[in-house]
Amino acid sequence: MFRLTRERDPRALWLSLGGLVVPIVITIVLGVLVGPLWMWLPIGIMVGLVSAMNIFSRRVQRTAYAEMEGQPGAAAGIVERMRGDWRLTPAVAINRHQDVVHRVVCRAGVVIIAEGRGRGQRELLGNEVRRVRKVIGEAPVHDIVIGTGPGETPLPKLQGTLMRLPRALRRGEVDPIERRLRAVTAPVLPIPKGPIPRNIPRGGKIR
Repeated sequence: MFRLTRERDPRALWLSLGGLVVPIVITIVLGVLVGPLWMWLPIGIMVGLVSAMNIFSRRVQRTAYAEMEGQPGAAAGIVERMRGDWRLTPAVAINRHQDVVHRVVCRAGVVIIAEGRGRGQRELLGNEVRRVRKVIGEAPVHDIVIGTGPGETPLPKLQGTLMRLPRALRRGEVDPIERRLRAVTAPVLPIPKGPIPRNIPRGGKIR
């Protein structure tokens, strides 16, 4: 992933180096002005290392999502790598245009995520939402369309959007809902393969 990030984002290395050097320079100045230098310098090195790692990690995520953009199954790949109790069933519906719908059961209820490059993703989404509502009763159902148009959620913001959903279910209510949905779910359809990076950092907020 380092090589890919360096090729696609040449500024990543320089920005990371800047994040390392700037805190060290600042603490050296503080050490010279207010002293003692031996106390300030280790602090600057530690802060610089943390800053450099944080900057580079964000640039890696940015490059990874750019690579995933538009690939079938990209949204499912993000949910799979999220920390926490996110019960993903990928490709519960798919059409010949490679529009695909995934289902996630979590403390927020049931989340239906539609993605694709065709024109049928919203139709697939609506059909799945109606089907889910018949099965789960009063539990909340959320729908998300991946894209950059009005009312759509860009792929890099999917994780943050899911994390911000209000919790509406108790832990004991999640399992029964998942079992009911799995009982009426047809066999999972295969997602067309694409060059989706598999080494995206787990967890953390998308910036």
